[in-house]
Formats: sequence, C-alpha cells, structure tokens
Amino acid sequence: MTDTHDRPRDAGRRFSPGALPGMTPGHQLMFFPVAAAVSRAIWALARLGVADRLADGPRDATDLAEAVGAAPDALARALRAASALGVFTQGPDGRFALTPAAELLRSDVPESRRDQVLLYGDPLTWLPYGDILDTLRTGEPAFPKIFGKPYHDHLRADADAAGRVARAVASTHRGNLDYLTSLIDLGPVSRVAELRGDGLFLQALLDRHPHCSGTVADDTATVPPDTQALVLKQVLHDLPDADAVRVLRTVRETWGVDPERRLFVLERVVGAASPDLAAVVDLDMLLITGGRERTATEWGELFTAGGFELLAAPAGSGWTAFECRPAHGPTTAPAG
Repeated sequence: MTDTHDRPRDAGRRFSPGALPGMTPGHQLMFFPVAAAVSRAIWALARLGVADRLADGPRDATDLAEAVGAAPDALARALRAASALGVFTQGPDGRFALTPAAELLRSDVPESRRDQVLLYGDPLTWLPYGDILDTLRTGEPAFPKIFGKPYHDHLRADADAAGRVARAVASTHRGNLDYLTSLIDLGPVSRVAELRGDGLFLQALLDRHPHCSGTVADDTATVPPDTQALVLKQVLHDLPDADAVRVLRTVRETWGVDPERRLFVLERVVGAASPDLAAVVDLDMLLITGGRERTATEWGELFTAGGFELLAAPAGSGWTAFECRPAHGPTTAPAG
C-alpha cells in the first residue's frame, strides 16, 4: 500500500490534533481519514479495557495483552497508532501509559467517556456512517435500511442496545449536569415532568429547585395532568420537523392556552455563522434518527408551528434552554 501521508516539508511533525494549525493543507486534509482509522483502534482498546489496566502505571504490551486477552504484537501496534494521536503514550522503554485523554477511557473515573467512545464505535453508529453516500443522495437516514426498523423502534426491541445508548447518554451529561440545570429557571413552578429522561437530569434539576416535585414521563400521554412545566432534553433533535411539531402540538392541545404552563426545550443550537459541535452531531441525526440539530431561527419556527410562544430568543450557539408557553390562536404549518 502506498504511503500517501508524508511530504518532506512535514517530515517528523507530530500527526496530532494540536498540530493541525501548523500542518500543510495536505496534512490537514489527510488528518481526518487517518483519525477515522485510528478511532477504530481506540474503540477496540476501550472495549478491551486497556485504560483500566494502566491505571496503576505503565506496562509493556505483553503484560497488557495477557491482562486483556489480546495478541501482544497486535495490541502494541494499536496502542502505538493511538499514541500518535495523543491517546496513550509509549515511553523510551517501550511501555505504554495513560495520557489525559486516555485517562477518560477508564471506567472508574467520574468524567469517564468510555461509554461514549464505545457507542461511536458500536454498529448502531458505525454502520450508518458506512452508508453515508446513499443518505447524501436520497436524504433518508441509513439506520432503518441497515437494521430493518427506525432507530427508536430498534431500541425498544433490543434491551441490550438500549442499555448501551443509555449508558453513553448518561456519561455525556454526568459531568455537566450542574451547568445544564442552571440554564432552566423554574420560577414559581412546583410540579415538573421530564419527557423520556433517565431521571438523572430531573433529579439534578429538582436538587436546584427544592420547592419542586417531578416525574419522568415515557411519552406525552403519561405526563401528569397537574404538570406545570415540561422539560424536553434532546428529545426533539431526534425527530424530523413534522414529527417534532406533532409532539409539540400534542402537549399544546393537552394544556390549552394556559399562560402559566411552561415548556423547556434543552438542545444544542447550531451556530448560523460558525458551525460548531452541534453541526457535527447533526450528522448523527441525519444518518441514524432522521432528526436534525437546528439553528435558533429554526427552533423558533418549530415552536410556532407546534403552538408555542418563545418567551426569550437566546443568542449564540451551544447548549440552550428554550422557554416557551402555549400560544393563543391556531397552530401553523412548519416552514419548509
């Protein structure tokens, strides 16, 4: 296989994310397909639990291989490739050790990202990305074609897959629950529900608002009738516009035009001028769920179509809590 990665002017330069600004355009471009290949090695190392085995200090590949059930030479080569991108490191004596990034692959640290890494390498995620060309041509998510049913239907039928997803989602938010709950001001609300949550976020929100009580509802039909505020955290981004509007209209029809009710929608917002992580996560939505990440303007249009009035239009991008109340008058069709 021909080596297409190196050019004389870049010889010896570390091929790592931190070196990107100083790379030639060719190396900047090639970093991404190379990183995609190495990401598979990182996923496999996470599956094997290598980081946990390095928690007490450096070890050689033979020792590690025996501990995790791997072939020494193959394991050493995968670790060396991951080390090239700053995940693990190899010392002068040939032993491998944790880096700050690899530390987060441990299963026993508070801010572990192991479950997230495992999900990105899971067939649930990886296989749809293998079919991205067809999705770009048709506009249809790849997941149903590969797995035979839509994403959430598949999770309902496969408890093991649902568990893997739940663990990854929980680890995603575990380290920033304090920040995320700070975005929501429940004010005088005393009864709150979270739609399709795992309970962790709701409990953190109730801890911040001790005068409130709350419950997790599996769907809109099970939201308690005395609920004064409903929280949708990363629920609507899983859905295409028509389905998201349908959820909003169901809530609106149940609540009527009671101006004291509040809907809080917590989502990542795509920056209209300079796309950020939300724009990357949007590819997951495109390929897997058929949903989408949205700009602030698109969210506003969605709320209007669903029968809600947006009380404050947030600026910028990133995590945002939209606060809405039922709007007077009939709902409108979503834009587009």
